[in-house]
Amino acid sequence: MITINRKRVLFFNAKREKCNSTSPHLGLAMLAAVLKEKGHKVLVVDYQFKHTAPSPETFIKDFNPDVLGVTLYTATIHEANKIINNVSNSNIPIMVGGPHATLYYDELSTDNRLDYIIRGEAENLIEEIVQNAKHQSKSQIITVKPPDVENLIYPDFTSFFKYKEISGYPLSTSRGCPHNCSFCAIHLLSSRKWRPRKPDDCIIEVMEAKRRLLNLASVTIYDDNSMVRKEHIKDLLKRYINKNIDLPITISNTRADGLDEEIIVLLKKAKCPNIGLGVEHGHPEVFKQTGKGETLEDIKKAAKLIKKYKMSLFLCFVIGLEGDSLEKTKYSINLAKELKPDHIYWNMITPFKGTRIREWYDQHGRIFNVINHSSYVDGNFMCDEPCAETPDFGIEERKKAYLMAIMETNDIRLKLKSIPRLIPYVTKYKLYREFFYWLPNRIKKNFVLFISLVHKGLRIYKEKGMKELKKRSYYYFVR
Repeated sequence: MITINRKRVLFFNAKREKCNSTSPHLGLAMLAAVLKEKGHKVLVVDYQFKHTAPSPETFIKDFNPDVLGVTLYTATIHEANKIINNVSNSNIPIMVGGPHATLYYDELSTDNRLDYIIRGEAENLIEEIVQNAKHQSKSQIITVKPPDVENLIYPDFTSFFKYKEISGYPLSTSRGCPHNCSFCAIHLLSSRKWRPRKPDDCIIEVMEAKRRLLNLASVTIYDDNSMVRKEHIKDLLKRYINKNIDLPITISNTRADGLDEEIIVLLKKAKCPNIGLGVEHGHPEVFKQTGKGETLEDIKKAAKLIKKYKMSLFLCFVIGLEGDSLEKTKYSINLAKELKPDHIYWNMITPFKGTRIREWYDQHGRIFNVINHSSYVDGNFMCDEPCAETPDFGIEERKKAYLMAIMETNDIRLKLKSIPRLIPYVTKYKLYREFFYWLPNRIKKNFVLFISLVHKGLRIYKEKGMKELKKRSYYYFVR
């Protein structure tokens, strides 16, 4: 007879600076579910979900854990390092996992504060690791095989600190992606094999979550690529609609070639507020180098369909892809103007370890420190200092390209209150034309956005009442 040594496990996830997302961490919810099923006690402190949560030391004192776990992202490694510093003197075994641990395990292996470095999706081995956890003289690197997602239990968010305040539900309908985009590391984190879940299981999970989490206002599918097989996502959306779940659903990481008219109609019926497309670049040669496996015509066609059904169109571009330059960025700006998105993301390339673009930069340019570097911009307007350059596209030109892009495409995150901060850069890069194009358009767009939000708020209030309006206020009006 096997004796289970029940443990108390405390997980932490650091907050990403400049990021206001409050969606709880799905991976930690999965690990919590596996451990609780085996009789262990679990507490998840997700500072990204709950920014004002007390210090790690407070939770150690109150929860008295036997094992500590910290999830690591390259963009938040400094914040995660502070957590590890705060807990490392507690004489409790520490395990780390997540994307950064998977990609940069060799660098982490010299950190004598860490006992276990887990690479990959840990559901199959987490209970064994926790069961046998002890201090190691040298960090033990554990590589795990991707699990069969059809046999995984539902995530457990009730283990999260302040879980009753969860308003946005993160749903996984599949894992993995078969594509080979040069800038993407998913094949190292989750494999190229696409592993779908049964649509029925996904629907039951959401219905159960809605019953348990009374503050839920939305659902977001956080797959690596949810539309590898169109019939799968169509089946799921039809079931979602037929069950009258009545929570607006959004799909993250949408490819243009994964959409068709039927999917867009179903998303609209499921109250999806927007559809985002990863365009990456508007210059044909730069776009081709990414190896996305779709065409710019696919993107234009999908954008036209989204507009046809009067859904909000979000676009994502990347500055600094293979062969990019200041002049070539203008192709992306022109394409963005042509497609007329409602919201747009301009990201700076981060050549992560193991990606094809990292190899390209090793041969054709220079890479600076990517640790704690985010490709996203902050809430005012400015990007992080670029972490890579080439002889044809230096750091200063990249910053100029970014500022040109957000002004000429009227990026919603560039707000009027940012003018004092913006002016020195306008002067430095001589972007006077772009500035005076942006200013009146920003004023106009602010007015239009305000009217749109008022109409949307009134509609929700009339249909659902004030309680539902408050629940959905962040999803629609803040983020």
